[in-house]
Amino acid sequence: MTKQYTYKFRIYPNRDQITFLDEQIGCNRFIYNFFLERTVNLFKVHNIKFNYYESKKIIPLLKKGFPFLLNANSQSLQATLKNLDTAFKNLFQHRAKFPNFKKKVNTNSIEIPQHFTVKDNFLHIPKLKSAIKIKLHRRFYEFAKSVKITKTPSGKYYVNILVEKYDYTPYMPDKVKNIVSGADLGIKDFAVITTGKSIADKQTIKINNPKYLIKSQEKLIKQSRQLSKKQHKKTKNDKTKASNNYKKYSKKLTKLHEHIGNQRKDFLHKLSSRAVNDSQVIVLEDLNIKGMVKNRHLSKSISDVSWGMFTGQLKYKADWYGRDIIKVNRFYPSSKTCSVPACGYIKQDLKLSDRFWTCPECNTTHDRDINASINLFLEGLNLTIRPEWSELTPAEYAPAGIQSIGYSHHTMKQEEAYQLIDR
Repeated sequence: MTKQYTYKFRIYPNRDQITFLDEQIGCNRFIYNFFLERTVNLFKVHNIKFNYYESKKIIPLLKKGFPFLLNANSQSLQATLKNLDTAFKNLFQHRAKFPNFKKKVNTNSIEIPQHFTVKDNFLHIPKLKSAIKIKLHRRFYEFAKSVKITKTPSGKYYVNILVEKYDYTPYMPDKVKNIVSGADLGIKDFAVITTGKSIADKQTIKINNPKYLIKSQEKLIKQSRQLSKKQHKKTKNDKTKASNNYKKYSKKLTKLHEHIGNQRKDFLHKLSSRAVNDSQVIVLEDLNIKGMVKNRHLSKSISDVSWGMFTGQLKYKADWYGRDIIKVNRFYPSSKTCSVPACGYIKQDLKLSDRFWTCPECNTTHDRDINASINLFLEGLNLTIRPEWSELTPAEYAPAGIQSIGYSHHTMKQEEAYQLIDR
């Protein structure tokens, strides 16, 4: 059994190589947009869906009508067509929206499935005589299945190398065994995490929200205003050509957006790696992020924290390191439930603006975020000591994926909660 893994490296093409790569990217973008438009028209008129094998036969005919395609790598064109096929499959299976047309100003890429080599800090690809300099900041020894060269809007080039790793049983350090973490994601604080082995042996920490977008907002507004004053096309039918100053300031603004994105990714990768390395079981809420973003007062802040990216990183890292991710049902009242095990009172009228509340049953004052984190931690203890958890089918239980479990809240006995997890 093998697993697929991707290494990402920065490449530094020279002027001639940049011209070649841009031509290759343009040809692949043309193929993608051509067949996307063709499919839309065929479906509207004749109700014919996209077929990869039938479309692949048309590529040689296109080369006769569009001679610039003769310079493109044929296997890359077929790989682009395969990506379009995947996009339509995701659409029909309700995993994604309708595929968009590729634009020159966005991130574009070409996939090279064969006849490439990476050797001595150089990348060799078909139809390019000279080798591209690559910065191998780490070595890999696995068999490379394919490479994908990506160009960012700021003009940087990267190569993603897809390799196959042999599946293995991950090593579980003794300090991680039986450790459960309950993570409550938020906006004021990015996360409040309660970690431990039992109720008596736990600690709660707050992770501050870095707010990279909010901190750079003034700079973004200033550069956007400067850009809008330069000569450029302002309407769809406007024939005005973009000035050199417009291109200069546009690239400057693009680099700022890229810098903010890199800051966010760096923060999320470090936090997710830390969470996976310090816990055997991580408990999260199954948040309705798409619905929450529709709130016009919180949409910018929710987009800035990138909960979806964070949970995605947790999932694949937990899969690699043999950890478990539990997603509790989104309707579970983690903030409203008193986290004292012997109490469990639910405050139904708790508002989002109430940051603290006092339980009328046990007179305990709760910070809503810390309280939610402790409740998720207790749910993790509750689920991991249940005997029926080991009887779940593979579809219901798998490493790095337990979705929307609807168990009752704090149903374990108090003495059971103090027992260590025996897995």
